[in-house]
Amino acid sequence: MRLTRRNTLIGLGAVAAGAGVIGGTGAFTSVEADRSISIESTDDSSANVNFVVDRMDKHDSLSDPGDDTVALDFDGLNVNSTTTYDDALSITPQGSNGPYDVTVSLVDGNGDSISWVTTTVNNGTGVSGGTQVDVDIVIDLTENDASSFPTDAVLEISVSQSN
Repeated sequence: MRLTRRNTLIGLGAVAAGAGVIGGTGAFTSVEADRSISIESTDDSSANVNFVVDRMDKHDSLSDPGDDTVALDFDGLNVNSTTTYDDALSITPQGSNGPYDVTVSLVDGNGDSISWVTTTVNNGTGVSGGTQVDVDIVIDLTENDASSFPTDAVLEISVSQSN
């Protein structure tokens, strides 16, 4: 091929196009930025989820100290037995964008479930806004001791829109 102006321009154009392909488009794959966030909370009666320890009259071992804490008192639980608290808690999704799925679990400070304390949400799937669901708590001391209950345990409540 002879070196002419036309061939030179075609060659330079091909080199420029190849460099563009190799160099990329200038698009990025990630970005990081600092942003501030403001979160406000409200009491349970006005919140999106109403959470009540309303079964204290049935179960002396359950209490609501008033500081967003559910207290379980293990005094008086029978050794080598299973204790069931039917309807220990009630949870009411307040939103109008339902139906909702309600789940409850008890985990230790590492996020691991505590296998000998189970929770059951009664009719917790496809819940309409404003509908109360009750939670049962079962403590199995047949192979465990109440003194081994982690002091950093957390009751995780999840209310999410059903798919």
